[in-house]
Amino acid sequence: MSAQKTGRSVTIKDVANKAGTSIATVSYVFSNNERYIRPDLRERVLKAAAEIGYVKNAAASSIRGKRRGLLAVVVAQFGNTFFTRMCVEIVSLARQEGYVVTLCNSDENVEQERLILERLVAQRIDGCILSSALSLEDNTALLRQHRIPYVVLERSFPNSTLQHDFVGHDNFQSAFIATRRLLDAGHRRIAFAGWDSPIPNVRDRVDGYRAALREYGLAADQENVLTGELSEAAGRWMAEKLSGTLGAAVTAVVLGHHDIAKGALLYFQDHGIRWPEDISVVMIGTPEWAGVLRPRLTCIQRPEHEMAVATAALLLERIKTPEAPPVQRIFSSSILEGHSIRP
Repeated sequence: MSAQKTGRSVTIKDVANKAGTSIATVSYVFSNNERYIRPDLRERVLKAAAEIGYVKNAAASSIRGKRRGLLAVVVAQFGNTFFTRMCVEIVSLARQEGYVVTLCNSDENVEQERLILERLVAQRIDGCILSSALSLEDNTALLRQHRIPYVVLERSFPNSTLQHDFVGHDNFQSAFIATRRLLDAGHRRIAFAGWDSPIPNVRDRVDGYRAALREYGLAADQENVLTGELSEAAGRWMAEKLSGTLGAAVTAVVLGHHDIAKGALLYFQDHGIRWPEDISVVMIGTPEWAGVLRPRLTCIQRPEHEMAVATAALLLERIKTPEAPPVQRIFSSSILEGHSIRP
């Protein structure tokens, strides 16, 4: 009785029986062994495998020290277009090299991230790209323990005693150039609205904002540095607080994260506060919805494409040369001009 009729998985033995050859010959065909096999025999084996639905057992191959062709990308905020766009690029690049990519979202939950990584390790992935929940490095120990090559994406570990392959962008610079763009337009009373986060590179944005003000001989008024949870509701609250000081205390704002920005901009629209007439705006990030706003916002364009290419290339290289020294690549952002700044 055939494997298909019994409901069991099709094996290499079934392919050999169908092709009328030995199990060893079928194994040589599917392992791309350098042993010479007649073209007609190779074709017969492949045809037999296709007819009965044989799929090579990657797990068995990995046990013998071969790669499975599986990569994983674990991010903390899959709903964040910054990460989503990079994931799409990474999947495309990995596919060109013959890899299948599993995408996972930890949702900023360290325990969930560990559970995900445990299951990925059990699947014997060849490599992993990790953007750690809350920028904590604890779960990287699991990857090192199982000798799985990995690259840390965007979420750095500044106080770590370990060295990791890392690709990210300069969050300090993103906020610095956003604030300086407003300063160059003549604004001196500039607010910052962002995420109150334990993640170091998110806090770098507030530091970049303050540094730009200092460059112009100004000090940040603490009342104009608004931070809260990562949500539209928090953005609305920040915009409401700013609305009471427009003109007198604040003429411009740097929106430090697009979730908060969305809430703030909706509040402005609902209450007849116009940009740039009533308040000048620069937003860090380029979410899809930004393209439909009028007047168009001036945004900080983060290097998503460059980061994705570098991350995928670094992981693929690390799989080939696991003992090579760790590499760190940090990219800069640029200004995407709009019409949301009034001189």
